Amino acid sequence: MVSDPLAFWKPAGGSSAPGGGSPDTQRYDRSARALEDVRREIEAVLDVRQDAERRLMRLRDVLSRADRTLAEARQARGEVLAKIAASEVPAVSGPPTALHEQLVAAADYRRRSQWHRLSPLLESLEQRADDELLRARESLTAVTAPLAVRAELRGRLDAYKAKVARHGMAEDSMLVERYDVARRMLWSAPCDLRAAEQAVLRYQQAAAEALVPRQTGPADEGIEGGTK
Repeated sequence: MVSDPLAFWKPAGGSSAPGGGSPDTQRYDRSARALEDVRREIEAVLDVRQDAERRLMRLRDVLSRADRTLAEARQARGEVLAKIAASEVPAVSGPPTALHEQLVAAADYRRRSQWHRLSPLLESLEQRADDELLRARESLTAVTAPLAVRAELRGRLDAYKAKVARHGMAEDSMLVERYDVARRMLWSAPCDLRAAEQAVLRYQQAAAEALVPRQTGPADEGIEGGTK
């Protein structure tokens, strides 16, 4: 209880009228704001304590996937260097040791109920772990790009071969020769992708030129016959 309520009364400036003014509650307002800050901190700690194990499990899963992806990228890099000639393959970094160490520290904070330390560390780890997984996936994509190009060229070559066969030209000597040249390049190791791509293009061009007269329809033949 306030012993002297009038001590908090603030008269209005320049007014002599009885009762003119208002109560000065600034000190109480500051206390209320401080209490609100404390309440929010307590709620944040309670939230961390409740969700800590779930968040730690998710972090372990994300970092584990990043490690596996990087391991796959390192293995793929060795395969590319062995199978693709004159290919510039980016290096693959090692596992994120620092993140794993901080994850161990976070688990220790949880065991010791040091929630005020665990909360900011979890927030930092979650963002950095997601970034690490994204970086690992980008590394795998970059490393395997030459293999993807080779697979695309192989698919394109076989698609044109099937098209040629459908038009009854599978035994055409020039097409057979150009197909064999392109196929040997694409299925040899190490594969020269630039030379193989040129070989596939030559086969495509030859096939396209050979198929033009065979794709003339009956209506076109009738028109040609009527103009003779």
